[in-house]
Amino acid sequence: MAEQNDVKNKNFINASILIILIAAIVFFIFKNFDTSRSIILSFVGLGVVIFIHELGHFAAGKMCGIKVEAFAIGFGTILFAVKKMDNFLQLRILPTILEKENDPDKTGLLCTKIPMRCKPGETEYQLRIFPLGGFVKLMGQEDLGADKKSDDPRAFTNVAIWKKIVAVSAGVTLNVVLAAVLFIFIFMKGINLSPAVVGDVIPGKPAALAGLKPGDEILAVNGVNNIDFIGVSFAAALTEKNEAVRMQVKRLDGSITEVNIVPTLIEEMGVKGFGIEQPATLEIAKIKDTKSLEKLGLKAGDVLSTVNGNRVNYFWEFKNIIENTFEPNLVFSFKRQGQDKLIDKNFTLYYTSAIVYQDNGPFVPSNVYGLVPRVKVAVVEKDKLSFIRRIIAKFKGQTIPDANTGLKADDIIVQVGQIANPTYKELREATITNAGRSLNFTVLRDGKLVEAVVMPRKERDGRIVLGILAAADYDSTVVASIADSNSFAPAIKVPRGTEISSIEGVEVKNYYQIAQVLNANRGKNVKIVYKDVLDDENITYTVPANAGVTVEQMLTDIPAFKKMEKLYRASGPANALMMGSRKTLEFVGQTYMTLRGLITRDISTKSLMGPVGMIAASSKIIAERDYMQYLYFMGMISACLAVMNFLPLPIFDGGLVVLLIIEKIIGRPVHEKVQEVLVYIGLVLILGLVVLVTYNDIVRLIFG
Repeated sequence: MAEQNDVKNKNFINASILIILIAAIVFFIFKNFDTSRSIILSFVGLGVVIFIHELGHFAAGKMCGIKVEAFAIGFGTILFAVKKMDNFLQLRILPTILEKENDPDKTGLLCTKIPMRCKPGETEYQLRIFPLGGFVKLMGQEDLGADKKSDDPRAFTNVAIWKKIVAVSAGVTLNVVLAAVLFIFIFMKGINLSPAVVGDVIPGKPAALAGLKPGDEILAVNGVNNIDFIGVSFAAALTEKNEAVRMQVKRLDGSITEVNIVPTLIEEMGVKGFGIEQPATLEIAKIKDTKSLEKLGLKAGDVLSTVNGNRVNYFWEFKNIIENTFEPNLVFSFKRQGQDKLIDKNFTLYYTSAIVYQDNGPFVPSNVYGLVPRVKVAVVEKDKLSFIRRIIAKFKGQTIPDANTGLKADDIIVQVGQIANPTYKELREATITNAGRSLNFTVLRDGKLVEAVVMPRKERDGRIVLGILAAADYDSTVVASIADSNSFAPAIKVPRGTEISSIEGVEVKNYYQIAQVLNANRGKNVKIVYKDVLDDENITYTVPANAGVTVEQMLTDIPAFKKMEKLYRASGPANALMMGSRKTLEFVGQTYMTLRGLITRDISTKSLMGPVGMIAASSKIIAERDYMQYLYFMGMISACLAVMNFLPLPIFDGGLVVLLIIEKIIGRPVHEKVQEVLVYIGLVLILGLVVLVTYNDIVRLIFG
């Protein structure tokens, strides 16, 4: 009687929890129908990819004569399971939640028998509560240990090794086939992708050094035509060390040229690349934070029409105007659909302190006709060190300094260590030299000199940082240093640290005014007056006709522009087959490159995406009603899943294949204890990876 009561109580509690959970889900769906619809369709898409993978194992196992005991979609508790019995269909509903007394077969309280003419089947088909996975249970095969021996000739352990390999690798094969089929279908219908057009180049990177300019169109890469932007990136990632990629490039003037570019590691992205940014349009993109657009008086879909009255038709024309304009503020005019009058908005330009500088590498300082401004603090970064890293460091007896707390935004750096008015390069060198030690600063803060102490810290990538974003102090006329005359125009010979008062009788109060006066006097002699310690001094300077302003700049508050897209459609079935196959290989290869980059630490683990991220990304695509992009995303996931499942870890299909090959070579299975150890090592690695990617996904969802 006590046992009966225990079962009833357990069933009551489980049923109550289940009812509450179902009610909460139904309530959420009705309250957030559009969001729920997108999430449900995302689960369906991911479920199809997983179903195809498991179908491969199932079909191959059957064809190879291996007994298949279960075919499950999802993990965890069984929601319902169906199996053919002798002249009836057995349906088990929540068998582990709603239990039955004296139930050795675990049929459960809600087991239903549906009469039908059939013979007993060997496979039970299951749907489980967590649909982010699945499995096929082959008789005798164990995922978390050595395979069980059996007298049944159809057991996994008793069939030929080649049949085992076929059954194990069939899931991966079908995932690759699914990806290829999806991509072939997509290219038959046509899909908008980011074209192989140079949106911008990162200064000092291979594309910039090779002379590529914004607006250049890449027609072919290593002889492959009709390539999209991802294809260009993939070509860079696949190269060996110092291997050049051959490009056919169409310039803005219509001329076609060939260039050979050797990719390099792009630190900002964590992968090898050319230093090319995606092309954009002049249309403001949809963003999650619509309030920031409302504050500017703009909307998604508004199109940039003019900059300071200059007409722009393409994004690279806009970039060219920005790069050749040295002013603190610009007027942007936007055109809104259904409205004739342009919307004028003022935007502030932000100028960084260096164009090209790598530690112990080349340095090109921002300068105005050779005059280099002081460095100021633009942003003080938040502490990026995790609580766990600090605990580990403390356990090792190490001290990790906090993020910079001595400096504040808008501080002008007057002195660092013994260096007065340091350049950005000198600031970096002092930072590296004083890693882990206190570094003294004198800064100009609100018109007063203030002492500050900062301890440079080492980041996970090995770079020594202060925890600030540096900028150039263009709001004064103080000269921090003179640019190298071998690299620039003949330098203006004014003492370092002095303040320029006037040029050719025109009073100047900032570097923008200095640039305006010197620009107006190109090729002429001008009188420059600057403040000295004792008295005003002056020099005569011949303004070079070919010199000017050398700065790197970026807009601070302008919203993001929508990415440029181009329709990629196959000319026929054969062309679709070629394009679809190439895209499948791209994603397979890109996944392998990512894994290799993780091992060599060239790629950050922050770039990884897990199931939560996949659901979030596909939900967003579905919400935008772009179903071709949704299929494209599912094709990518299927290709990536194939690669991940073929990793040589025992918990994965690839690891099982490796063990089977070893078994074939040595003539006997790998020892059971060794198999178990390898499986648990693989399980720990996978669980760690799952935790990591889930953490990444949640951080992206919360913080962007």
